[in-house]
Amino acid sequence: MVLKKINTICSWIIIVFLLGHLGTMCYSMLTGWYDYSICKRLANGTAVVAAIHVMISLILMFFFHDGTDFSKYKAQNRRILLQRASGLVIIALLHLHTKAFGFIAAGTALSAVNKCFLLITEFLFFGSIFIHLGVSFSRSLISMGMIRSDTVQKRVDCLMGIFCGLLMVITMVALTKFVALWTGFGG
Repeated sequence: MVLKKINTICSWIIIVFLLGHLGTMCYSMLTGWYDYSICKRLANGTAVVAAIHVMISLILMFFFHDGTDFSKYKAQNRRILLQRASGLVIIALLHLHTKAFGFIAAGTALSAVNKCFLLITEFLFFGSIFIHLGVSFSRSLISMGMIRSDTVQKRVDCLMGIFCGLLMVITMVALTKFVALWTGFGG
């Protein structure tokens, strides 16, 4: 289906923008270097393509049979449910993500409770992104006809799990260092 392939291409574009944005932010938080224009362009690119991806995903889910049959294929259904749940968490926490770094960039003083809340919501946000990426990437390759074997899919899933796990660790370290050292936990 053409719409599914367009959605897959959108997801790959999101990955490129997201990895650029994430890389820029983590590097900035770990080193103190910051270029707002690069980060903002990457974030805006991610947001625009993600909005298109969400709309197409909703169209596919509600108006076309997307291969989901919840009475069969329990392993596949767990993956689909995890993919959709993580997508919803990303959408739900996106506002807090943009707002949190707006406060920090403006130099807004945050209490210790607010700093902890920021870390928790950011960990949940990025964790959801990496879960979504991890469970979705091999499916995108299947949609494009690049994977035709369960063995290859399992290998791709394993590699993506390792990759996403490493990204999560780097992100958590960068966020924790930034919040703890730049703003201090004293409030």
